[in-house]
Amino acid sequence: MARFDALVVGAGPAGSTAARELAAAGARVLVVDRATFPRYKACGGGIPLRTERLLPFPIDSVVEDSVHLLDVSLRGRHRFVKDSGQPFAHMVMRDRFDHLLLSHAERAGAVFRPGTAVRAFSGGEGVRIEAEGGFVAEADFAICADGAHSPVGRMAGLGADIAECAAWEVEVKAPPAALRRYRSRSLIDLGYNPWGYAWLFPKANVLSFGIVLPPDQAGQMKERVRAYTSRLGLGDAEVDIARGHKIRFRRGSESIAAGRALLAGDSAGLADEFTEEGIAYAVQSGRLAARNVLRALGGDGSLERYQQDVDREIMPELRAARLIGFMFYGMLRRAPRPWMFASGHTPFLWDAFFAVQRGESTYEREAARVPLLPGIARRMLRA
Repeated sequence: MARFDALVVGAGPAGSTAARELAAAGARVLVVDRATFPRYKACGGGIPLRTERLLPFPIDSVVEDSVHLLDVSLRGRHRFVKDSGQPFAHMVMRDRFDHLLLSHAERAGAVFRPGTAVRAFSGGEGVRIEAEGGFVAEADFAICADGAHSPVGRMAGLGADIAECAAWEVEVKAPPAALRRYRSRSLIDLGYNPWGYAWLFPKANVLSFGIVLPPDQAGQMKERVRAYTSRLGLGDAEVDIARGHKIRFRRGSESIAAGRALLAGDSAGLADEFTEEGIAYAVQSGRLAARNVLRALGGDGSLERYQQDVDREIMPELRAARLIGFMFYGMLRRAPRPWMFASGHTPFLWDAFFAVQRGESTYEREAARVPLLPGIARRMLRA
């Protein structure tokens, strides 16, 4: 049985990024995933342009569309459209995007074992996994990047108390006229109390619809997406894939590293609570994970500094996004029509949003420009 320097569980953006950087630095890396790649991944597939800045290779080969138009409505009414003037997000199919990241990890020297469902995890002087079929692997350190459910992360005793919400995503085989109509345009439909939104993201051959809601409204997701597609005249379009998933949000000091294991990406709850986007943070956390494993391999021996790095480099941004989200959705809940009118006639709000998505600014920087924001957010929470 071969022993590795690092074991990465999950070959999504966080896991593949960590594996690539570790292998490129000379570490012996094993990546395992229960799926065989390329595989479908329930996700809207909207990737903010700032993600590209975190990757050392182009992703043009998997980009299905680039959007510069943001079409916002309130349950189909009070609509306004904002043009960023240049793309602020790429649209991808996650099977192709994730496979691209994984291929770069393999090219760097990481070993990938697909179809490996981990059934047991243990730590000590190193880490050990046991999978179906009798497969066993050992390593000095483990990166658990196995998604929002994170069964391996839970086996490692990490991330059990991270908050979450529910999402439902549908890929629709739309007619050519509909594909042309929504080219370069993403739709956001607001008004799902107390917060949440429905979306339409354009792809080359399909339209991705979905909704994100609080966990206690998960049972309403399918019907609300069906109503949304019908409202847009696509209720009879053929559904290619429909699947639910959950999104996790780390809000405070929840443990994401201990001993010889850490959580990255969705496993660690690194998604913002304004847009529910997590791919950019997954890539960023994968880089931080690799940096800390390399440090530990060099003699530090512990991964606990990883949590400090996440708290310093990612959490301020997620906290700022949460404040902005509380303010935005809170105002929408208290005064929906006036807030939609005000939002549609406040250019700097959307200029700031587009700048954050392109990586030209940050939520933290934009929130700091509104000193009263924390107080406003707290009032919205009490409302």
